Amino acid sequence: MNSTTFLKNLFLKGLEVCSPSRAVQKFLRVDGNEINVKDRSYTIEERPIYLFAVGKAAVSMYEQASKILAGYIIKSLVITNDQEAAKACNADRVIVGSHPQPEGQSFEAGNKAVDFMKGVPPGAIVITLISGGTSSLLSLPAEGILIDDLSELYKMLNNSGATIHDINTVRKHCSKIKGGQLLRCLNPEVTLIDLVISDVPGDKLSIVGSGPTIPDWSTYQDAYHVLLEYDLWKQTPASVRTHIKKGIRGEVAETVTPKEALIEKHQSEIISSAPKLVEKIKDLALQKGVQVECADKPFNENVEEVAGAIADKVISTAKKDKSESNQPVLFIFWGESTVEVTGGGKGGRNQELALRGALKIAGYENITWLCGGTDGVDGPTDAAGAIVNGKTVVKARENNINLESYLFENDSYHFHEQMDTLLKTGPTGNNLMDIVMVLINDKKTG
Repeated sequence: MNSTTFLKNLFLKGLEVCSPSRAVQKFLRVDGNEINVKDRSYTIEERPIYLFAVGKAAVSMYEQASKILAGYIIKSLVITNDQEAAKACNADRVIVGSHPQPEGQSFEAGNKAVDFMKGVPPGAIVITLISGGTSSLLSLPAEGILIDDLSELYKMLNNSGATIHDINTVRKHCSKIKGGQLLRCLNPEVTLIDLVISDVPGDKLSIVGSGPTIPDWSTYQDAYHVLLEYDLWKQTPASVRTHIKKGIRGEVAETVTPKEALIEKHQSEIISSAPKLVEKIKDLALQKGVQVECADKPFNENVEEVAGAIADKVISTAKKDKSESNQPVLFIFWGESTVEVTGGGKGGRNQELALRGALKIAGYENITWLCGGTDGVDGPTDAAGAIVNGKTVVKARENNINLESYLFENDSYHFHEQMDTLLKTGPTGNNLMDIVMVLINDKKTG
C-alpha cells in the first residue's frame, strides 16, 4: 500500500459518495402530487415551485433537484463560484459570484436574489439549496455601507484568525439579506424549504452561508464585540463602524429573530455535513482492512493548536508496541482551523496545517498526513491542501529549505510546491469543511 495514494483516493472516493446530488436525492422526493422532504409532505398540485441555489455546491444541487422536480419548476436562480459548471447549468438565471471576498457579481447576485424572492406569489413553494461560500457569493451591503468597505471587511475577517461563527456574526450585521433577512422579501403565505449542506463546525443552520433564510439570535452588540476581540474595530472601514453603532443604538433593524416567524410553513434541513463524510470515509477504509479512529468533535482552533493535538494523538499510537498487529491505522479529523495571516505569502489553512503537521511527525517514517479542503480550493490557490509524511522535513532540510521562514510568511503553498506535496483535485462542487487523515502504516510509507 502506497500511503500517499491511499489517502488521496480515500479522500476523493469519500467526496464522491457524499456528493451534493446524492444528498439532494436522499432528502427530496416527488410522490404523486406531493413533495416529500425528510418526514414532511407538501401538495404540489397547481402550486408553482421556485428553485434558488447558492454556494459552492449550487450547480450540482440544482441539477439534481431539477431532475426530481421535472416540470414543476416555474423559475430558477443559481449563484455559484464555478465558471465551468455555470456554463452547463440550465437554470433560468446563473450568476458567477466571487469568493472569498465579494465583488461586483456577488452584489449583482444579492440584488437578483431579492428580486427573485419578491416575485414569488402567495401559495407558491420556494426551495432553497444552500452551501458553503454563500456569504461571499451572495452579498448586499446594509444601507450606508460602501461596497468597497464591505469587501475590505471580508478580507480583514478572513485574515484575522477568527472562527467562522464570529466572522459570520459580523457579516450578518453588515448585510440586507443575511441573518434571515432574505425572508423579509418573501410573501408570508409561501411554503419555504431549505436544503443545506453544512461547511461549519457544529452544523448550525444560521451560520452556514450566514443564513440568508434562517432566523438568527445574534446582535449588533455581538458583532461589535467580535471586532474588538480580534483587534479589528479601529481598522474597520468607517461606513461599517457607523452602521454597527446605529444598530447598537436601535436605529436600524436587527437580523430576523426566530420569534418573528415570518414564514409559518418553513422547513430547514442539513442534508450533508462533514460528520457524514467522515462516516463514509471510515466505512471505505474498513473495507480495505484498515483500523480507523475518528474524532468525536470538530476542530476549530488556531492551526498550530490543531496540528499539535492531532500529532499528539497519532504519535502516541505510533509509539505503542506493534508486535501483535501490523494492520495500518487511520485517524480521521474534521473541522476548520483558524490562521492569522501576517505574512505576504501564498497558501491556505490546509496547506499550513500540513506544513505544521510535517514538523510534528518528522522522523516517523511510517506516518502520512493529508489535509484537504473538501471544496478542492484551499485559500487563494489551485490546491485543495497537501499530503506530507515523516520524511518531508528531512528532505526539506537536505535541500536547504527553511520551513520556518515559509511559516512566518504564511507561504505554505510554495513550500509544498517545491516538495511536490500539494494535493490538487480541482473544484469538487462540494463543501463539507476540511478533512485531516493521518495514516500509520508500518508496511510501507509512500
